[in-house]
Amino acid sequence: METITSNNIKLCEPLHEFWNKGGVVLCTAGEADVRINEKIYHLTPGSVFIVTPLVQIYEINPTPDFETISFVNELKTFYPIFRLISDTGIPLKISKSPCWNISDEDCKFVKSQHKRIEDKLKDITSTTSTEERQILTHLINLICVETMLEVVSKHIRMFEIPFDSIRNGNVAYRFILALHENYHTERTVSWYASQANMSTGHFSAIIREATGQSPSEWISSVTTTYAKLLLEQTDKSIKEIANELNFPEQFTFRKYFKRHAGMSPSDYRNESR
Repeated sequence: METITSNNIKLCEPLHEFWNKGGVVLCTAGEADVRINEKIYHLTPGSVFIVTPLVQIYEINPTPDFETISFVNELKTFYPIFRLISDTGIPLKISKSPCWNISDEDCKFVKSQHKRIEDKLKDITSTTSTEERQILTHLINLICVETMLEVVSKHIRMFEIPFDSIRNGNVAYRFILALHENYHTERTVSWYASQANMSTGHFSAIIREATGQSPSEWISSVTTTYAKLLLEQTDKSIKEIANELNFPEQFTFRKYFKRHAGMSPSDYRNESR
């Protein structure tokens, strides 16, 4: 897998289609360069990349014939698995190597899983039973999780990472996972440090070393990105969005958003549309 380090990654924003998501994406045709964390990966048929809280996907530059199979779903679908592995070296291993080539046999497995999901989606559209739709949706989520675990399991065996790196990486992983769950109510570094049973200073140093960004930068980035999604994808008023994000008043939200996004919420909504 060809990679190129880039120092300009953080000048652009992560792709919203992968924000607050988890899963795996397989390239089935064509080629593309994808920016993930601090590297550029060249995708060809058989290449996969993983979507997790520690993996930031910034842009994809595809050829016209580029095609993928995606098993990306809401982050909450993967919460049980992400929490289960939070004390292992797996999250750090994936963040260090989020893109690789899989075997022809594994490609066949991924494609068969995709076919299973397509069949379940057809069943959902053909049934009028709410209960059946709920069951089928749950089955689709389970297939997504199963596919991701199967693809990842073989890959992580190749990596040996020092214990200290794993420990610090896991602190960062749990922080970012907790941030996605609590960004709308908790936006202080001290709260997340207390959840990790650490002093604010020690916690901040670990997060910066593991991710390249401070906890406060992560908090403002996540909060602002969710606000942008609400502005882009809903017709909620600025006041309603401020309330949903638990800002004390509309003015406070406007000031926060403009400081971190560079423009007012109204201007951002108008520009994005």
